[in-house]
Amino acid sequence: MSENILAHGLASQMLASLYTLKDCMDRCPDPEWHEKHGDYPFSQVVFHVLFDCDLSLCDEIGDIRRQGFHADNPGPFADYEELEERPRSRLYGRVFLDKYYEFCVSKVKSVLLGQLGEALLLPDSDVYGNMTKCERYINAIRHIQHHSAQLGLRLQFLGGQEMAWISREA
Repeated sequence: MSENILAHGLASQMLASLYTLKDCMDRCPDPEWHEKHGDYPFSQVVFHVLFDCDLSLCDEIGDIRRQGFHADNPGPFADYEELEERPRSRLYGRVFLDKYYEFCVSKVKSVLLGQLGEALLLPDSDVYGNMTKCERYINAIRHIQHHSAQLGLRLQFLGGQEMAWISREA
C-alpha cells in the first residue's frame, strides 16, 4: 500500500475534481445546457473536460480512439475535434455526457489505482511527451478544476448558488 500512496492520493483528488464537475452538470438548467456565455456552450465545456481527462489517462494518443466506450458512441467522437486546433462545433446531450462522466470515473479508478509509485515518476511518460505520469495527472486535476470553477461561476451568476467544495473522494 505504501508504494501506491501517491496513486491513491492522485486518484482521490482527480475523482473529487470530477465530482465537482458532475455537481455543475447536475445543477445546469436545461435552457443553459447549450447556451454560450461569451465562450463555448456549457455542454462543449463539459465534453472538453471529460475528453481531456480521458486522454490524460492514456499512455499514447492513439489509445483514446481504441477504447470500447468510443466505439460504442461513434457520433460524439466522429471527428475527434478535441485533438485538433480548431473551434469546437459539436453540442452534447446530457445523457451521453453522464455516461462519459461515469466512464471517466471508472477509468480513473482502474488506471490510477493500478499505478506503482516508480511508474508515476518516469520522465516523458505521457501522451504529450514532456511530463511524468504524476505531472500529467496533476495537470488533468488542475484542468478539471479550472473549467469546473468556470462552469460553477456561470451557474452562480444564473441562480445565486455557490458550488460546494469537495475535498476528496468520499
